[in-house]
Amino acid sequence: NTDSSQSTHNFNGSGGREEHDDDGRGGPIGKGGSWKYTIGLVGKPSAGKSTFFNTASAFARQRGGVNSAGDSGNGPCDAEEGMAIGGATMAPHPFTTIDPNVGYCLVPAPSGSCPEDDDRDNIGKLTTRRIGIGCTHGRDSYGRRLLPVMLKDVAGLVPGAYQGRGKGNKFLDDLTDGDALIHVVDASGTADAEGNTVGFEEEDGTTIGAGSHPLDDLAWVHNELIQWVFVNLELKWENIARRGRKKLADMFSGYKQSQAFVWDVLLSVEKFLQQNEGRDHALDHLDTWDEADLYRLVVTFLGARFPMALALNKSDLPSAQRYCDEVSNSLPLHGAHIGIMMSARREMSFVRHHIYSTLELNADGSTGLKNDDTVEDELSIPHGVWECLQSALKLRTPVLVFPVADMTTYQPLPGMKEFAMGDASLPNVGMISCLKAANGQIPTLWDEGKNMYSAVGGGGDKDGALRDVLAMKPGSSVEDVFLALKWIGAIGGEFVRAEAASAIDEKPKLVKKADLMGKHNRILKIMTTKRREWQNGAMEHLDG
Repeated sequence: NTDSSQSTHNFNGSGGREEHDDDGRGGPIGKGGSWKYTIGLVGKPSAGKSTFFNTASAFARQRGGVNSAGDSGNGPCDAEEGMAIGGATMAPHPFTTIDPNVGYCLVPAPSGSCPEDDDRDNIGKLTTRRIGIGCTHGRDSYGRRLLPVMLKDVAGLVPGAYQGRGKGNKFLDDLTDGDALIHVVDASGTADAEGNTVGFEEEDGTTIGAGSHPLDDLAWVHNELIQWVFVNLELKWENIARRGRKKLADMFSGYKQSQAFVWDVLLSVEKFLQQNEGRDHALDHLDTWDEADLYRLVVTFLGARFPMALALNKSDLPSAQRYCDEVSNSLPLHGAHIGIMMSARREMSFVRHHIYSTLELNADGSTGLKNDDTVEDELSIPHGVWECLQSALKLRTPVLVFPVADMTTYQPLPGMKEFAMGDASLPNVGMISCLKAANGQIPTLWDEGKNMYSAVGGGGDKDGALRDVLAMKPGSSVEDVFLALKWIGAIGGEFVRAEAASAIDEKPKLVKKADLMGKHNRILKIMTTKRREWQNGAMEHLDG
């Protein structure tokens, strides 16, 4: 089976705890840790990647290329004229994005991953005790907690990139930061493979795109990723086969994945060859491998390393419905697992419209920008972007941990307040305006009166219960969480003991440093040797 989205192999796919000895034969020795999750945007030029990026990040690029105004991309500019309000440059022609644009976006937490998702009765009990559930980054229109994730929009891909065409291997190398991918597809079929707009045509009375079919785009983009890895291995295969399995594993080190992850993939392919072709210990006989074996390995690795969701963009155009149906009915295919219909342009208009409303006025009452004359019919709450981001996150889901100072009130660690007020991932004023307009919930410590984050927030329960959340790699232990909290300055001293629970009002249980984190112990209180006033009371409660 050469399609990674339909692979029969089973492996961790998380980069988590399943580590092995140098030759892959040892047992698990592993490590976990906090996860700075990154989603990469791929697709042909002009498919709408930068529009998607600007919508998801509220035009908040952290670094990247210079926009067409010649500045760093942080000043207010007009997006319709090839510029952006601090975001990725956009224009309907190839290679608008030269350097990768990187910024934080907000992703709805997967259903069931947060304690408040499946404990409505117990949330009611908290409400009667006048305890509110908090959140550092807000909630979307459906009340889902929003998680900060890094989003990377890289230069458009064209056929033959692995051979150096277009932006070539620079594009492909930029992807290695990604933990999952979103392929932004021109679902209207109105551009060719190079990203040039060619418009519509009629076929048997039906409006279709005159450009490339979205399924063809999906195929060649996936093939570019395969060839990127395959050609590199094929050129060095004689040396790899001579030096054996460890050399083969080392060849995957450039794709920013742990050796544990690589061995998971290699051993799964070896198991497949044993079960389906009767080839025992295939990794010890690399000299017998042919091109099909190597291809199978590459496809399997890519399916695990870069799982992919589809953003079926431009779905509001007349030719799109037919193509969207064809793509959706074909999934999973070419490394993609799910497709979300959307109009990134309409959703970006919603975001831009509400960012305009937050800009400071000049002395004459103007913003210095072209009037935002967008009509309401052209605005769409960014549900499509949020759903697509969540779909990508679910392909490699982090373990969410909720550190607290008290297992009764679930109040935050005092040491987390600085993080909840000043972390670079917190939504800016423009995104907060969008959350409010979308009937979402703003972050707990956002003070609307001052238009800034503050220690007392904007009212109600200032330090809401279960406010903070850490994204951890699957396979992380209680000790990994302790080290993560210590790293960001939330706690100090040495580990003493910890207790944890899965659900609100569930009786906490003592947990060991080596215990693996999961849904069963996601609400976590850690005691350390560095006592603070808030810890003394907590220790007395635990001793009692």
